[in-house]
Amino acid sequence: MKNHTEYEALCLAHLSMLKRYLFHKISNHADAEDVLQDILLATYNGFDRLREKGMFKSWLFSIASNKCIDYYKARAKKLEIPLDEISGSLVDSHGMETAMLVNDTLNMLRGKDKQILYLFYIRGYNQKDIATKLGVPLGTVKSRINTAKEHFKATYAHEGTDETYKKGENIMKKNQKFPAVMPAFTIEKMNEKPFDVRFEEIPGWLIIPRVGEKTSFAFYDDPDQRFTGMHIMHCIREAEVHGIPCVQVETEYTDENGNVSDKHSKFMRLSDTHASYVAEMRIKDNVLHFGSFYDDSWLENYQIGNNNIGRAIDQKAKGIATLNADSTMTITKEECADIIGRYKVEMNGRSYDTVAIVEVCEGIMTILYVDQNGRTVIFRRYNRFDWKQDRYKALWTDKLPNSEVLNVNGDKYIHWYDCIGDYVL
Repeated sequence: MKNHTEYEALCLAHLSMLKRYLFHKISNHADAEDVLQDILLATYNGFDRLREKGMFKSWLFSIASNKCIDYYKARAKKLEIPLDEISGSLVDSHGMETAMLVNDTLNMLRGKDKQILYLFYIRGYNQKDIATKLGVPLGTVKSRINTAKEHFKATYAHEGTDETYKKGENIMKKNQKFPAVMPAFTIEKMNEKPFDVRFEEIPGWLIIPRVGEKTSFAFYDDPDQRFTGMHIMHCIREAEVHGIPCVQVETEYTDENGNVSDKHSKFMRLSDTHASYVAEMRIKDNVLHFGSFYDDSWLENYQIGNNNIGRAIDQKAKGIATLNADSTMTITKEECADIIGRYKVEMNGRSYDTVAIVEVCEGIMTILYVDQNGRTVIFRRYNRFDWKQDRYKALWTDKLPNSEVLNVNGDKYIHWYDCIGDYVL
C-alpha cells in the first residue's frame, strides 16, 4: 500500500533542488516542467519498490538524470545531422578536399554550433523556421548563427587561419596596468530608443563563461576614485558539476599594492537563455572548500533568479524599472534586470553607444552600461543608505556623504564604486 504522506514529505523536501537541477540541465523551461512531471510520476509509481527510504534523494536524482538523458536523446533523433548528406552536397559544389575539411571542422565543433550551421547552410532553413524548429527566440537563432560561424572560422584548417581568425581579441595581458585613478568619463542620456542586447556576461564578473575567454577588471572606490584592486579571470576548461555542464573559471584578486590575496575557481554556466553560477572551489587554511547550487548556504551568496536560473541573456526594456522625469527611479520587481534607457559613454577618448541595465536586490543596486557587442563599458555599484549597517557600523550616507545619491522607490542609494574592464583600455 503506497504511503502518500511519506512520499509527499520526501518529495517536497527535495523539490526546490530538483527544479534547480532541471532548469540548469534543460534551458527550455516548458520542456523542463514536462520532464519534472515525468520524474514525479515515475517516482510516485516506483516509491513502494524503494526499500531504503533514506536513499530517496539519490534515487530521485538518478531518475531525474535518466529522464534528462531521455529528453536529449529524443531531441537528437529529431535534429540529427546526417554528415554523409553534408559531404555529398559539398562535394558537388566545392570538391572532395573542401568537403572533407568542412566535415572535419564541423565534427570538431560543439553540438549546438554544428546543428545551427547544418540547419541554416545545408538544409537551407530560414532563421524564423529554425527558431520554430528549435523552440527558441528568433534573436537567439541569429546570435547562435553568428557565434557558430566564428567558431567554424577559428577551427577551419586552411592556410592563414591562425592570423585571420585568431581568437582572443579582448583577452588581457596579465601585466596590463589599470590607471591609479578612475579615468574621466561622461554618461549622457540619448533620445534614441534603447536597443535590445544579448548580454552573456556573468552577473558581477564581466566575463563570458566560454572556454578560452580571459578578462581583467578593476575597482575604483569612492570617495577619491582610486584603484583598490583587480580581478583576473580565465575560463580554462569545460566542466560538469552534479551533472550540469559548465565552465571552470580561474580567478585571482590583486589589491592596490600588487598583492594576490585570493585565488579560487568558479564554475559558471552559459545556456541558450541564461548566465548563472553553478559552484565555487577555494583553498583556505590548506583546506579545500567546495559549494554548489545544491547547498542552501552557498545559494545565499550566489543565487541569481528563482531556482538559481541566472540572469536572462537577451535583455530588453520590460518596464520593470523606470527612470522618472525628476531623476528618481521606480522598481516594481527586485532581482530582475531591466533596461532604463540609452546612453552615450565617453572614456579614454572613445565613445560608446550603450543601454543602462539596472538591477536592485537586498539593498544593492547595480547599473551596467552595456554596448551593442554585449560588453560592459562601466559597472556602477550603489548601496541603500542602511545596507550592512551592522557590519560597517555606519549608514552609507555617513560613510560617503559626498557621493552620488539616487532615489529608488523612496530610498536613498549611495554610489560606492565604479568598475571597468580591459575591454575599454
